[in-house]
This record gives sequence, C-alpha cells and structure tokens, in this order.
Amino acid sequence: MSTETSTYCARHPKRETVLTCASCGTPICPDCMVVTPVGMKCRGCGRNANSALTKVPPHRFMLAVGVSIFAGLGALVLAEVRFFAIFLSAMYGYFAGGIILKAAGMKRGRKLEIAAGVSVALGALLPKVGPYLLVPIVARQVGNTALRMNYGGLIDPYFWVVVAITTACVVSKIRYL
Repeated sequence: MSTETSTYCARHPKRETVLTCASCGTPICPDCMVVTPVGMKCRGCGRNANSALTKVPPHRFMLAVGVSIFAGLGALVLAEVRFFAIFLSAMYGYFAGGIILKAAGMKRGRKLEIAAGVSVALGALLPKVGPYLLVPIVARQVGNTALRMNYGGLIDPYFWVVVAITTACVVSKIRYL
C-alpha cells in the first residue's frame, strides 16, 4: 500500500488504510471500524446512541409497548397448544417483533428492546397473576376468608418456555432487524 498519498488510521498512526468512516470521513483501520447498517464507521460515530435510528418518538414508543403487551397475550394463548407451542413460539416471536418494529416506526434501540421484552413477558403473565391479586380484595369485601388461591397455572413449564422463547425472539428481531 505504498502510494504517494497514503492514509493512516486516526487511532493507529502507523497503520495504512483505505477505509473511512461513513459519517465523519475519519480514516479507520479494520480494528477500529464498527459495522453499522449504513456502512463502516469509527467508534465515535458507530456507537452513537442518539442516532436517528434509535430515536423513537414517545407516541410510537407507547404504541410499541401496547403492541408488545398484546403479543404477550398471544404467547399466553399459544402456550395452550402445549408441546407444539415450543416450535411455534419462535416463529410467533419473530412475527410479533416485526409488528412491534412497525409500531415503533422501524426505529430500534436498547430502550425499545427492554420495553418490548418486559411488555411481552408482562402481557403473558398478568392474566395468570391478575386473579390472584384480586382475590384478597374480593375476599375482604365479601367477608369470606375461605377463598383460596391456586397457583397451579404458574408452574406450567410450557407457559414459561413459550414466554421465554417468544420474548427472546421479539428482542432478537428488534435488535437485528
């Protein structure tokens, strides 16, 4: 690579390079580059959490959370299929992740990943736990303390496996588009 106009990496001045950052034009070597959806970038531009790709407007963020809760309800229904739900939950998770991405305006980022993952899990868990949260309130109003809570639905292994696979696939779809 010995030419008259050699370019050297900005971080490693002894390394010749032909790569430049897609955003700022800084010369970078293969060790310094960060692969992004729009090309190779320097570490400063590639790790920028405030890029336009990760700025989800608040109304879109809330819409994505709402869609995620409904996706969790779908995982709850899917868990009733029993054994085959384990195989179907991956496809369902990727499908739900795509719908959540569309609800977010095709924006993504760590905040959206966390919100979608938590919302999917809560959407599946709340219908199972909700009645147990209401039993003490109803028992107090009725005056009957003989109402017993049966937590049998929470120890269903298919439910937990389906929710875990669905949540992982939703987050994966959002992260890797």
